[in-house]
Amino acid sequence: MKNLERYSILGCPCFAATEDNLETFFSQNMKRKGYTIAINAEKALKYENDDELKNIIDNSIFPYPDGAGAVLGLKWLHNKRSEKINMPIRTLEISDKNELDIFIIGAKPEVHEIGVSIIRKRYPNINIVGHLHGYNDKNFIVEEVVKAKPSIIMIAMGSPLQEKFAFQLVESLEYGIAVGCGGALDIIAGKLKRAPEFWINNNLEWLYRLIQEPWRWKRQLFLPNFFFKLLRKKFLSD
Repeated sequence: MKNLERYSILGCPCFAATEDNLETFFSQNMKRKGYTIAINAEKALKYENDDELKNIIDNSIFPYPDGAGAVLGLKWLHNKRSEKINMPIRTLEISDKNELDIFIIGAKPEVHEIGVSIIRKRYPNINIVGHLHGYNDKNFIVEEVVKAKPSIIMIAMGSPLQEKFAFQLVESLEYGIAVGCGGALDIIAGKLKRAPEFWINNNLEWLYRLIQEPWRWKRQLFLPNFFFKLLRKKFLSD
């Protein structure tokens, strides 16, 4: 993408991107097939030792910063400004503005229906050409997406399942950009709250989410190791 370069965060590639870059990204890639991937501290730490994840990240067309780890990594190691991108909402806003065809995948059946209904009302110019909850057979989902030929495929399955599915899905497409959306449908449906701006702006969204979903505590154990490696690399390179 024009004016954007991939930088390394402990070996893991990531664009120094902001939400302002997204509309340009979509307009430049609308007739390509590919997928975005959210880069956070966990993925950056696993990149070198997880061959499957490495392959998925390396083949993505838009690895973007998602969380404090990626934002701080780009700043400390490369002195590059970026921000945590709210990819699901910005994708919906851009799709609404440009009247794009989208296919929505993911969440539990009841949450999925509520989320899709709200999206229809909130973004009336979006053409939803299909939608399926996340408990459908994956091969069936691929078949339905291929038939619908959407420009955007929103996949709300959580990480790493959505990344693995996006990697599989795009192989069957003529064109279309798959966007991982994590718990976006749960948030839109009112089943989960997104962190307030204060928490996001102070790189504490991970803590807010942990308070809401304490069962995720094991996934946070990598954070001290990540920041230790990040600081070590920063000071060794200075």
